Amino acid sequence: MVRASAPCHMTDRANFPIAVYPPVNERNRAFMSTPRFSLSRVMCALAASFMLAIGAVAQSEIPPTDLPLDSLVNFRAPTANWQTARGLGGDPRIEKLLTTLPGTGILVNNPTPAARGHLFTAWEHGDLELDLDFLMTAGSNSGVYLMGRYEVQLFDSWGVKVPTVADCGSIYERWDGARGKGREGYEGVAPRANASRAPGLWQHLQIEFQAPRFDATGRKIANARFIKVALNDFVIHENVEVTGPTRSAAFTDEGPLGPLMIQGDHGSVALRAITYKRFDQAARLSVDDLTYKLYTTMPKEKMGDYEATVPTGSGSVRQFSGEEVPPSGKFVIVYTGTLVVPIAGTYAFQAAADRGADPVTVLVDGHPVVEPIQSGGYTRPLVLTAGRHSIRLDYMHGSNRKSGFKLIAEGPSVARRELSAPKSTKLAGAKSTPEPVSEILIEPAADRVRLQRSFVPFTPKKHLYAINVGTPDGLHYAYDFETAAMLRVWRGKFLDTFEVWDGRGENQLGKPAGPALTLSAKPVLALIESSAHDWPDQPDPLWSSQGYQLEPNGQPIFHFTLATLRATDRIAPATATHGLTRTLLITGKKTDWESWVLLAEAEQITPQPNGRGYIIGDRAYYLDLPAQSPVRPFVRTRYGRQQLVAPITKATLDQPIVYTLVW
Repeated sequence: MVRASAPCHMTDRANFPIAVYPPVNERNRAFMSTPRFSLSRVMCALAASFMLAIGAVAQSEIPPTDLPLDSLVNFRAPTANWQTARGLGGDPRIEKLLTTLPGTGILVNNPTPAARGHLFTAWEHGDLELDLDFLMTAGSNSGVYLMGRYEVQLFDSWGVKVPTVADCGSIYERWDGARGKGREGYEGVAPRANASRAPGLWQHLQIEFQAPRFDATGRKIANARFIKVALNDFVIHENVEVTGPTRSAAFTDEGPLGPLMIQGDHGSVALRAITYKRFDQAARLSVDDLTYKLYTTMPKEKMGDYEATVPTGSGSVRQFSGEEVPPSGKFVIVYTGTLVVPIAGTYAFQAAADRGADPVTVLVDGHPVVEPIQSGGYTRPLVLTAGRHSIRLDYMHGSNRKSGFKLIAEGPSVARRELSAPKSTKLAGAKSTPEPVSEILIEPAADRVRLQRSFVPFTPKKHLYAINVGTPDGLHYAYDFETAAMLRVWRGKFLDTFEVWDGRGENQLGKPAGPALTLSAKPVLALIESSAHDWPDQPDPLWSSQGYQLEPNGQPIFHFTLATLRATDRIAPATATHGLTRTLLITGKKTDWESWVLLAEAEQITPQPNGRGYIIGDRAYYLDLPAQSPVRPFVRTRYGRQQLVAPITKATLDQPIVYTLVW
């Protein structure tokens, strides 16, 4: 049997059962004095909570525009197959048409032989950022056409291991019958992974699109381009060029503008939460008259203190963060210049240090738009008139780490743009080095399950005593030894261990290499004083992991105890449903307190219409139960959240609790 210990450099390497360390009280005082309690492990956990990834620029600060779905007035002459609804019923895993609930807020397409028209927005767009949720029935087919011409495919691709240009999220192929039979389709791009969810679940699509460019005579000078496409928060395309309209486009020509189109003639689809940002191609922020002063004195905490000293360098530059920034060392660089604003409105500026914890300050007309914090700055949007405004940027670098920063700005109809330029200088005599590796992928063998210990990233803190389990079926999960929780599940590629091994491996993070679904980190088994009490966030002091055993193919069976209860926990692929089946067996002696198993927690948990299980959350995933399950869970509500629980009684001891997660 393998025991679990954290992969942390700060702790001793003893393999001991897992425990958690709650505040001292009468119940756990005796526990803290036992050998299982280790102060070094507490210090490891505290230190790990501060090991944060830095340098990333936050998401947009300018809110998008909502497309109202309280009626169809925002669409051009909608056909009868389109309607609004407040929700969905039925079972989209089985039924071909969507069952609608009267009301508004959701857009539903149920095509019929008599009504199967596409849906067009009343407005047109060029460059566009688009977000929407969509839901499909089994076998359904639809598509989102940017400018009515360039399709991102919507399709029920659930369970497909190697996606093609026909699968969900693909940039659909162009079509030319003159190319000959079997060769009509060309230039389609399949998604880099199948990020699709099961029929009847809401899925999230994000598109960043750049329209084709035309000169003053109308001649096309640049093709349309998908800058980024993400499906269910997994990036499936980056920088894909499209030379012309894809198959079944509404228009065969190309132009600077066109409506957004949703395909309506192939299958049932529902959409909601449609938001967008339209951008003016000609509207660009720019910086003029930019100068800098470099101070190599020790940076002070207060902005401007260093200006009392003589600068060691100064001059004029075209952009921020260019040749003038030293490669390392302790310094402050101050830029001043003029910001040229094309359109009046609210603008947001974001700054982030490339490495280290370097603060950045940005002032526009003397107003702070970026205030310094660790690893960059805090954004303060500012209303600006069209025209010229003063801008100042202070970048403070206080270590020998590599220096550098990014400054990004955006505004009304003004796309996010980096105002900084990457450094291009090399130290004299320095040898060229290859680009750093950004991922280290590991995969299970064709016939054996693979296990990899690591810290597991999870909001609000990473989990230290965890393991990643990868299966040959392409269904993987992260398991927390301290709570027996499945932290997340995913499909496709297994694990990116770059942050486990990069440099000194300080972060030690193992990250899913495929599209993931994040679950709950709460203990799967808990002692509840009474049914009125909420589920604990942390494991009980009487909890202890007993490690795991391996089956011949490497499949782990986890063991843990809670007071007088003992548990075995097996999680393995369910091939028929493309999900993961959990078999949890609780044995031992029942405690005086109530003991329950937590199957799921969400804001809402809804019984499936066929009685075979539950829909978890806002159609986030399914929890299926065997038809003849001896243990029947129930839903309880605490503090606005619902919990699907199974009580452990004398009758249910020694009875396996079996359920399957389908997503």
